[in-house]
Amino acid sequence: MVFRFRMWDVTRDCFTLSSRWATRERVQEIGGEVVGGGIEVKEEFVGGEIAGMTVRGFDPHHPTT
Repeated sequence: MVFRFRMWDVTRDCFTLSSRWATRERVQEIGGEVVGGGIEVKEEFVGGEIAGMTVRGFDPHHPTT
């Protein structure tokens, strides 16, 4: 299951929504904050570039391989 999340952006002095989705565990590891509910996706869409995260711009409603 992956989640949208946000992180504090010190350069902008505000929260920024990530362009990636991530597992709850990964979000907690990096100090992010989950936004909304999670979506179940195939494991093949998680961890390709960064462990526990999808690629940038990932759409869990219409994933492509």
